[in-house]
Amino acid sequence: MIITRNWLSQIGGIWLLLLSVNTVNAQKNWASWSHTISTKGYEGKKFRVVADVRAEPSDDSAAARIWARVDKSSGYGFFNNMEKSPIRSKAWQTYAIEGNIDSAATKLVVGALVMLNGKFYYDNFKVEMQNGMKTWKTVYTSDFEKDMSGWDSGIDGGESMNGKNKAFHASVVPDNLRKTNALLIDGVDVPNYGDNKKAGKFADVNGIKLYYEVYGDGPALVVLHGNGGSISNAATHYPELIKKYKVIAIDSRAQGRSTDTDKPLTYDQMASDINELLNQLHVDSAFIWGQSDGAILCLELAMDYPKKVKRVLAYAPNIQPDSSAIFGWAVTAVNRVIKNSTDKREVKLYEMMRDYPNVPFEKLHRITAPCLIMGGDRDVIRPEHLVKMFQNIPNSQLCILPGSTHGGAWEKQDMFLTILNNFFMKPFSMPTTEDWFKE
Repeated sequence: MIITRNWLSQIGGIWLLLLSVNTVNAQKNWASWSHTISTKGYEGKKFRVVADVRAEPSDDSAAARIWARVDKSSGYGFFNNMEKSPIRSKAWQTYAIEGNIDSAATKLVVGALVMLNGKFYYDNFKVEMQNGMKTWKTVYTSDFEKDMSGWDSGIDGGESMNGKNKAFHASVVPDNLRKTNALLIDGVDVPNYGDNKKAGKFADVNGIKLYYEVYGDGPALVVLHGNGGSISNAATHYPELIKKYKVIAIDSRAQGRSTDTDKPLTYDQMASDINELLNQLHVDSAFIWGQSDGAILCLELAMDYPKKVKRVLAYAPNIQPDSSAIFGWAVTAVNRVIKNSTDKREVKLYEMMRDYPNVPFEKLHRITAPCLIMGGDRDVIRPEHLVKMFQNIPNSQLCILPGSTHGGAWEKQDMFLTILNNFFMKPFSMPTTEDWFKE
């Protein structure tokens, strides 16, 4: 489930419409430098930001952008960061963003945003305000001939850490193409989970190519993302997990970089894909952490391929696709996307969520591996459904994260990782208060 938010767009989970935490924020693979302009006297006017940009990306998905945000005394107005128009051209080109200054605006923040590894050049940065029907007045310009005066690291300036990243360095350098100086933002050794040429491989599995990445040493830990997600969804978690485990991160079929067939998607088929990959990697058994749809796969693996599973941490799974397991507003949202979407892949993924899984609670009795059922207390999965799954798994524990949604593993990351490590690495137990009262 996935819910999309402004700066946040990519956790992964059961509902593509519902919850996601953007790669931009998720794996700290980006950085920004910005300049702030007072909007006093420009309220209600149109503005535009113009800059010359070129990129020398080292990663396929690396890119440069320009961005602009109108701040108000409370909240934000206009915002555009060229999310759908990343710049990867090695030739200098001019790019522009146009917007409106809100009547309640206090400042306009503009800047350069870069993602992943490469060299990204900016020049002739200019902010203009509309001065008439067809005329514009320049209110700020920088050609970076001398320095970066007036520019701050990050997207907010001051002490805020938003957009600051030590993997990137900004400086004014000569540009050989133009024989002038330009702003260079250089990204080196930026984490690129989900699109890593060194760690990533494809396996021929059940008629598809299943993409996976392997990191670290130690006991094997399989990480499974949610519906519509990818390996990159858990990017913020990998640096810590790699310290203790051999992480095997997988793009489920039809998602991320993995391919698909014309057949309908089912969780049974996806669990078979994972089992076959583990066979090819000669992994006899592994810890498994799955988020949402990945949590469903955890349980499918534990039921159908028990020898492959040491322990399972299933965050927000469901074993029924209807309102007995999922809040009605989410069921309605899924049906709405199926009806209105023109994206065939999206519809296919949503149809799987609409129709599957259909697992009777009695089947959970098959699970012999220790299992931790988790969820947020404000999840899209009904808490009573999580409790009933917990009650039907013989060797199980239950954890409801307080003040958390379907993305609790990200919202309470430190708490979540502590619970994960304790569950996987410490002796499993199921103490009971009943023992206190025995004679």
